[in-house]
Amino acid sequence: MQRLFARAVLGVALFRSLVHAHPDDVPLPDEEVIEVTDDAPAESASSVHLGRDELRVRPRTQPSDILRQVPGLVVSQHAGGGKSDQYFIRGFDADHGTDIAIFADGVPVNLSSHGHGQGYADTHWMIPETIDTVDVHKGPYAARYGDFATAGALELKTIDHVDGPTLWTVAGSSLTHRFGPNRRIVGMGSPVASSLIAVELAESDGPFVHAQDFQHGNALLKWRGGVGPGELRLQATSYLARWNQSGQIPAGEVAAGRLDRFGAIDPTEGGRAHRSSLQGAYAWRALGGDVRVSAYGVRNDLTLFSNFTLFARDPAHGDQIEQLDARWLYGGEARYERTIANRILLTAGAQLRHDVAETGLWHTEARDRLADCFGELGPCNHTRNRIWDAAGFVEANVSALPWLHVFPGLRVDALTWDVDDLATRVLDAATHRAIVSPKLSVELHASEQVNFFVNSGAGFHSNDARAAVTSGGDGALARALGAEAGVRMRPHPHAHVTADVWYLRLSSEQVWSGDAGGTEASDPTRRFGLDLDGSVDATPWLSLDGSVTWSHSTFVGNAGNGGALALAPRWMGSAGVAVHDSLGFVSLRARGIADRPGNDDGSLTAEGYLIFDVVAGRKLGHHVELELTIANLFDTDWREAQFAETSRVSPTAPLVEQMHFTPGVPLTATLALALTY
Repeated sequence: MQRLFARAVLGVALFRSLVHAHPDDVPLPDEEVIEVTDDAPAESASSVHLGRDELRVRPRTQPSDILRQVPGLVVSQHAGGGKSDQYFIRGFDADHGTDIAIFADGVPVNLSSHGHGQGYADTHWMIPETIDTVDVHKGPYAARYGDFATAGALELKTIDHVDGPTLWTVAGSSLTHRFGPNRRIVGMGSPVASSLIAVELAESDGPFVHAQDFQHGNALLKWRGGVGPGELRLQATSYLARWNQSGQIPAGEVAAGRLDRFGAIDPTEGGRAHRSSLQGAYAWRALGGDVRVSAYGVRNDLTLFSNFTLFARDPAHGDQIEQLDARWLYGGEARYERTIANRILLTAGAQLRHDVAETGLWHTEARDRLADCFGELGPCNHTRNRIWDAAGFVEANVSALPWLHVFPGLRVDALTWDVDDLATRVLDAATHRAIVSPKLSVELHASEQVNFFVNSGAGFHSNDARAAVTSGGDGALARALGAEAGVRMRPHPHAHVTADVWYLRLSSEQVWSGDAGGTEASDPTRRFGLDLDGSVDATPWLSLDGSVTWSHSTFVGNAGNGGALALAPRWMGSAGVAVHDSLGFVSLRARGIADRPGNDDGSLTAEGYLIFDVVAGRKLGHHVELELTIANLFDTDWREAQFAETSRVSPTAPLVEQMHFTPGVPLTATLALALTY
């Protein structure tokens, strides 16, 4: 990585010459720039929009930090390094994305039938400084979202250009624990009007006894311009990473003093990841409305080495596994929107997605594949999966009365799964299923300050292709039924308050375990809860915000455990206060999650936490900006990700069910310097 950063320094001169290639750029012909400072119209009381002003005063050293700012969403690093985060929302432990659909500039991030877990949604390939807005639509109420949008959908949008070439240099270190290199360099520029080139190089060892050596490089290229009667947008991304991880360590060993909380029992865990994408969109006026067509292609690769149960299954060689996912993902959308009689805004669209994924599971020792799969002939599984998802949707915004808006919607999805078993040929099969998802929402405009919302809808998430063909399609699509009622209030032009109550039921499904390589039926679940959110600009220089969510999650059938649902979040919250002016800011942020059941019988507890962060920034003239982020201000020992596992900590140790966890970051300071040319 030292050589990588040396090359980065040499590349700065090239970067500056590139972004200065056209210093006299002017806006596109006939281009009209409109600046909107108010919030976009909400579709429900729980809708969330975070713009650059909000993100500016919050931690953003990595994409995960930005996602953590969403009210009602908790994001945890699952094991370390470049592995996808774990998401908690609306009573769901959504794992890596099974029940929350994530989009980046309109392209789906979730990966169907992934080698590690269904709906795997990794955002490490995004450059934090390029993220412009975050929009969250909780619940299955919008017809334009399909697979995985049960608890909700999250949209990330990146900036289109920068005012001048900017070079960020970022360095950080723990103030209380061992900490190896933690540094990033980010360059951004707009060589021509309405374009963007952004490149990031980074490495981080973290506070771990065995350095995580997380090295990654990211790139983003964007361009938009007038072509013919409309506007063309083009975009490309690239990401390459490798890392080590200390995994999820047994809490009993840490409590007994036999293992450092930043140590590892199997220090050879880790992985490699690669993602590249191309996308384009063209929009124009036709047929009395707006037409937009888009297409994308993504190459995504992940090789992941994990050891969850240590020596439980194989005392001689250990339980480490290798999981593979190598895929091509193609898709597109055609959308038409028009206003009818000045009272109805109608949107209709068709979407198509095709995944071709090679997935596999092997038993390994220190990242070397073994001939067996825990007593059986290896590999544990190895398949090529082809998944088609064709969908059509229509939704409308009907102004029935000056104070009444009705939002009907309908979505139809048809999915096909085709599996080639490359190991045993046992799973060679294909199947298909279709699902219809109606939606209906109502907004009551009581006054300029108060709006009431009632939302309802059906949604779904698909299951892994291997589980789908094993069951002949039974349980392949998990139906979600949701409803919500709430209010959005503006008691003051610079204040807002939202409150809502919600309910969500998820049907039984056939679940494929990427870690175990098999299927099992899950029981139906139900969840209900309450969201509260508010913010106020108390003075021109003082802003406050806060949110709290409560949820209750159970199995529909009580199996003698009170219906307890392992790892389902109950209380979650965040809050902040910021002092700011045109030149700088200081912000104190807090976030937390309460204790929750660690396993289904409730005998183990996943411990909660409350973490405080400080972010401060200052402009020094027109060309220099400094930003300081202090994470975990009070150096709290906290558990970021937690799971109940029956493990054996050594070849001769007894089997014990206990909580395993990934430790949260200690007190850490990160300083960023931005130079704008």
